[in-house]
Amino acid sequence: MHRLAEGDAGAFDALFHANWDHVFSAALIITKSHQLADDIAQDAFLALWKDRSKMAVIENLKGFLHTSVRFLALKRLRRLKVEDSYVRYLAGRVAPQPVAAEQENSVTFKELQDSLHRGIELLPPQQQRAFRLSREQGLTHEQIGEMMGIGKKTVKDYIVRSIAFLRPYLNEYGSLILAFAFFF
Repeated sequence: MHRLAEGDAGAFDALFHANWDHVFSAALIITKSHQLADDIAQDAFLALWKDRSKMAVIENLKGFLHTSVRFLALKRLRRLKVEDSYVRYLAGRVAPQPVAAEQENSVTFKELQDSLHRGIELLPPQQQRAFRLSREQGLTHEQIGEMMGIGKKTVKDYIVRSIAFLRPYLNEYGSLILAFAFFF
């Protein structure tokens, strides 16, 4: 740990290889996803390297890494829950319930709708089409790929990019989106 604190890359490599399985397994137990566990394990070691100057005082590396993994996993799962709420709102996957007239007529609700529509209209044409087919018509990536003459992975990429592009338009309305997602 002292060598790591001094910036010794060889010490980091040794710690990485000696502890990867432990860190990955801990993340996998929490997330139940190989992809998330891999990402979280990498993030844990990245944080270890970034804060290496403070590592000389760590006496129990496995315990430190386990705590780090728990924190990162819970943080990631919370973020995914919020992102899922965004996606569900955007996707319209949940059948909309009748909205009270005062909500429909409210300025805030209309601003949110306008912001979302402006964002969708700014997407590149192929992304816009894939996004609308997925979120508004409920088609699968495979169906969209067939309709657009592109691969399923390309469709997924278009939709992921669309969501990433639309988030800034919805950030100022984040609490409203979450509230609406829980009502629907």
